[in-house]
Amino acid sequence: MKKVLLVDDNLSAREALRLVLESQHMECVEMGNGSEALEWLASHQADLIISDNQMPVLTGLDFIDQIQLHQKPANEPPVILLSGHLNEQDKHRARQAGVFAILDKPCNFNEFLSMVQLALQG
Repeated sequence: MKKVLLVDDNLSAREALRLVLESQHMECVEMGNGSEALEWLASHQADLIISDNQMPVLTGLDFIDQIQLHQKPANEPPVILLSGHLNEQDKHRARQAGVFAILDKPCNFNEFLSMVQLALQG
């Protein structure tokens, strides 16, 4: 079973994504911000990370930068970044950081699941 780390400060958004992913027989671990997620990643492994960008404590982009500092490239899971408020500069920064996909919020669940499957096929 694939393990997905969901990082979003919006509980209802996390729950909606978790339900969609669990319907596809994936295990989900939920965190409310990037700092909590980094702590979890220090002792756990995920097959995929799905992160919001606008969060307190650590934005999604800053969280992604921190993942790269703490994970070995071979162990670094693909990342899907979700946001309704990314400007072109932020999108460029995300692509430079190696983000697998950037999806707008609210996302189309069919498109979301397609990206998840592609990311997990790696």
